[in-house]
Amino acid sequence: MTDWTKAQMEYMKSALRQARRGWGLVSPNPMVGALVVKGKKVLGQGWHTGPGQPHAEVVALSEAGSKAKGADLYVNLEPCNHYGHTGPCSEAILRAGIDRVFYGAPDPNGPASGGAKALAEAGVEVRGGLLAWECFDLNIFFFKWILTKTPFVIMKTAASLDGKTATSTGQSQWISSKAARNFGHHIRAGVDAIIIGRNTAEKDDPELSARPWGRRKMHRQPWRVVLDPALKLPPKRKIFDQALGGPTVVVCARAKGADEAKISKLKSLGHQVLEAPLTPTGLLSIRWVLEELGRQGLQSVLLEPGATLAASALIEEPVVDLAHIFLAPEFIGGVKAPGLVGGLGLAELDQARPAEVLKLGRKGADLHITVRPQGGFGGQADFESFYQTASVTL
Repeated sequence: MTDWTKAQMEYMKSALRQARRGWGLVSPNPMVGALVVKGKKVLGQGWHTGPGQPHAEVVALSEAGSKAKGADLYVNLEPCNHYGHTGPCSEAILRAGIDRVFYGAPDPNGPASGGAKALAEAGVEVRGGLLAWECFDLNIFFFKWILTKTPFVIMKTAASLDGKTATSTGQSQWISSKAARNFGHHIRAGVDAIIIGRNTAEKDDPELSARPWGRRKMHRQPWRVVLDPALKLPPKRKIFDQALGGPTVVVCARAKGADEAKISKLKSLGHQVLEAPLTPTGLLSIRWVLEELGRQGLQSVLLEPGATLAASALIEEPVVDLAHIFLAPEFIGGVKAPGLVGGLGLAELDQARPAEVLKLGRKGADLHITVRPQGGFGGQADFESFYQTASVTL
């Protein structure tokens, strides 16, 4: 295992703080932050602010100016080595006269990768894997999409302590606390799309917009995706309001012979319609939907499911990479009150899909449980494979 000094780790933590400023702003690019350091002095720092904008390394080098000669550069992602909207960061680093480059995660994007090798061949000391896990986890959306061409899937749901998501009459707003709902808007601000089912769209009539509290204005809204097998949703629902920004995608059932007139009407209003196959149990294939969104370049989605969609995504076609579950300190009861996960359920306990509990915490009065279901991308095996493929020693 590589030994890093306390100072080196602290500088990379600073680079990561810079990178996180790009949450919700940089997709489809990764979040990147950089520091130029000489001795114990930070000469420049920067972060990537969005597609087409200067990369973090260039911003930090520009701030450092001529003082960058002979300095160290810390960056959470391997410097790029290609011409895109901007020039190669590897060339900017060489022009600045940087002596050493410390980076956290390798760049798996073929056209952009190779910066570490180019710098090393030019005589720069290059070391990768500094705060490897933190740098891998920060850009998990980007890494999964580059490696699999499917989006990273986050599920967020809330229930009472007895697992009820609504009363027997369907009342559900609000089971979760304001702090939990604010956290949900933070996630919405960073993902490319939000997916709900028709029942949720009918019952709650949500906007599916991101409204982060006390922060900068949103530069764009996520895509709004609704699973509506028979196209029963009226076009006056809020999710069809184009003034909210971001496109609306309606997914209907291919096998049910969707009404062509309804499809044409939705398309004429500027919405996208996808005709998805059904699973053997008659549900829309959520896996197919995610693969299609991935083909369109979306790197991350947030599922805000009712019981049926949760059953599809967790049990029938396991696609969830990370789940945030909020439990409100109250009891609702009632056999007719809906639970977190619907469907037919499993017949045997040994068929249950296990999950790794990553974190237990609080959001307001609610318990906040963060889990990674078995098979979800981003675990230890994915982390180790990612670095081994890039031949970065941990």
